[in-house]
Amino acid sequence: MRTTGIMTSRKWSAGLVILVVGLLALSAVGAERPYVVLQDGRRIEGSAIRARRNGDIILTTERGDLTFARNQYREAVAVRPRVLDQAQRALQQGQYDRVVSELQNVVTEYQFLSWDLEALVLIGRAQLGKEDYDAALATFNRLFQTNAARREDPAARWPYYRAMLGTGQLDRLERELDALAREGSRADAALAQVMRGDVKRQRGRAEDALLDYLRTAVLFQTEREARAEALYKAGVVLEELRDGRAREMFRKVVGDHRDSPFAARAQARL
Repeated sequence: MRTTGIMTSRKWSAGLVILVVGLLALSAVGAERPYVVLQDGRRIEGSAIRARRNGDIILTTERGDLTFARNQYREAVAVRPRVLDQAQRALQQGQYDRVVSELQNVVTEYQFLSWDLEALVLIGRAQLGKEDYDAALATFNRLFQTNAARREDPAARWPYYRAMLGTGQLDRLERELDALAREGSRADAALAQVMRGDVKRQRGRAEDALLDYLRTAVLFQTEREARAEALYKAGVVLEELRDGRAREMFRKVVGDHRDSPFAARAQARL
């Protein structure tokens, strides 16, 4: 009887595993369905989606093709193209030309279908990696013209600011940073303070830039991303000024912010 009970228990466990796997598979399929979100918030899913050049969306559903004019929907979302994940990995590996070339088609083919926006962000970041600041600025301006709300997305905002810095649009950048420091989150204010230092450094005011970096490190100690960057950049400026305290800054980055990408760069300067 005991053996029978064990076998029954094993069969029940195996059945449960199959059920769970099946439910996960179904949820994955559901997550991959294209959809349209109407102005009233309703979401309509389909099996296929495409966009016309004028922004009209055609969603294939069980009831047939449904057409939505641009003023009828908030967003239309296609199945995420796998090339975006491949481009993300290529970006991390420094394969900038590959990112730009592979994603140009995504920008065209997924216009009005959401993924063109992510493709533009990745293209802009790749152009920054190549130090092609003019091209990056043009890409981010195109992104914001397509979808103004992306200005509030940190993944687009900070690369855009770097492109402005690289193209010498310093007055305009300072105005935007001042506004963000006043109206944004604490994390925004910390990063804005660091970039204020970058602007001053580019203007040739190294000591003023140093003060901005040090203020960030002191006033925003809980904002680890900004603090690590500020300490590292303070060390670089001190090094340029031939100040022996540069090594102290680099040691702080390595000791206090080992998980930061600036830790390896600081270690290389010790």
